[in-house]
Amino acid sequence: MPLSRRQFLSTALAFAATPAFAQKSQDRLVAAFPRAVRTLDGNYADLRENDILGLLVDDALFAVSPTSGEPVPLAAKSHRFIDPTTLRIDLREDVRFHDGSAMTAEDVVYTYRYLLNEKTKNPYQARFSLWLGGITQEGAHAVVFSLKQPYAMALYDLAMYSKIRKAGTYDDPSKADGINPDVNTLKLNGTGPYRVTAFRPGQDIVLERFDGYRSDSPKQPTIRHITIRVIPDWGTQAAEVMSGGVHWTFGMPSEIAEGAAQTGAMQLLSGPSMRVFYISLDATGQTSGSAPLKDLRVRRAVNHAIDRDGIVKNLLKGASRRLDTPCDPIQFGCSTESAIRYEYDPNKARALLTEAGYAQGFEIEFWAALNRPAVEAITAQLGAVGIRATLRYVQGATLTQARREQKIAMEFASSGSFGIPDAGAILVDRMGPNSPRNYSGDDALGRTIMAAVSTYDRQERLMHFADAVRRMTDQAYWVPLWTESQNFLMSPDLVYEQPGDGMPRLYMARWRR
Repeated sequence: MPLSRRQFLSTALAFAATPAFAQKSQDRLVAAFPRAVRTLDGNYADLRENDILGLLVDDALFAVSPTSGEPVPLAAKSHRFIDPTTLRIDLREDVRFHDGSAMTAEDVVYTYRYLLNEKTKNPYQARFSLWLGGITQEGAHAVVFSLKQPYAMALYDLAMYSKIRKAGTYDDPSKADGINPDVNTLKLNGTGPYRVTAFRPGQDIVLERFDGYRSDSPKQPTIRHITIRVIPDWGTQAAEVMSGGVHWTFGMPSEIAEGAAQTGAMQLLSGPSMRVFYISLDATGQTSGSAPLKDLRVRRAVNHAIDRDGIVKNLLKGASRRLDTPCDPIQFGCSTESAIRYEYDPNKARALLTEAGYAQGFEIEFWAALNRPAVEAITAQLGAVGIRATLRYVQGATLTQARREQKIAMEFASSGSFGIPDAGAILVDRMGPNSPRNYSGDDALGRTIMAAVSTYDRQERLMHFADAVRRMTDQAYWVPLWTESQNFLMSPDLVYEQPGDGMPRLYMARWRR
């Protein structure tokens, strides 16, 4: 239930006695993250919190424009495809690392050779190895990427899946394999508009605008200092905004955000989101307890057992909407017409289970790290048709480790596609041939997805994407659940507009005059 005005005012009084170190007069913005950032290195993190941080402290070769949704040069000056598999990028000569040194082609070559190296165990190695064959240097300020095949997502991948590192950053002769992937965990030599001045894991990150940042970059911050605090409790975040201890929050549940906004002491912005929520099912039957999911009838039963409309209406509220596709319909190629739609039908779910030989149901572990109320509702709905799901609600790092160890038969997951308005962003990442999240065992599906991103012809891409969406939903490899809007609870002194791609860009915030 939304918190009342009286409840929020009384809660805020407790915080009012605490010194509010975030003051507009000090030109210091305080933002709240619900989850802890465990590393500063965006090459080793995939949380949305790290995405937001990365846009502040790092510059990639390209950026996704917040207005057009297209890739635009950032650390790159210009680019051209010499042929369909050869991409030349000329680099800006005024990009500076936070230690004052200039970024050169040597740094860019080092970065992408590192990301392609399997020994580095970075989470984006599989993504780049799908299409990137190699990179060479041409002079001090130009590089050439050699693609394995035409790849329509190349500039998007260069924008969102990598951060440029100074040559030698990860080198460590004392290590057996000569590399230290943890070197940037607590300190960072980035190239973005802000530099890190302090980091206390699980508590806060302190940033200062970098004086050496170029004045004609697409990212131009106005606020001098940013402090990011980790505050897991949504009610506490709202009370901190009311008392002046926090200026900006994101992702707050609608019932909390709407109740807080009713006090009139803060502003609520409900912005767009490209984040989709879904349940992945191990159709290979290889993980522990996943054998029933190998049967298509069981996977379809899971789809029919979940009341997505009811959860959206009663729990999520706001601008969330039911999802029937394995991507966000606003993305290029996400064909709603091709998707097989599963209505909430417990009787049909039971009939399918009986037909598959599970009239008495079965037991299975259900892993999750987000949206506990919604996950608990799903668990109860599964139980109502005989699927006795044991909820394993864990921290994100624990879930990631369990996934790496191939322990997960059924997972509640989400993807924001890094704000990339193309279905290839989520389909390659989650169901591509090299993806560790691909539990389909369907090689033909992987080839279809790659066909959609391995051509520059838009009509061919649409055709292949439609085939992929039809195949994924017909075979019920996922349970598409819903999309979510983003709620930003903010100080009245702050001006912030959320771009349409759903990616929060905190460098766009400014003080109200």
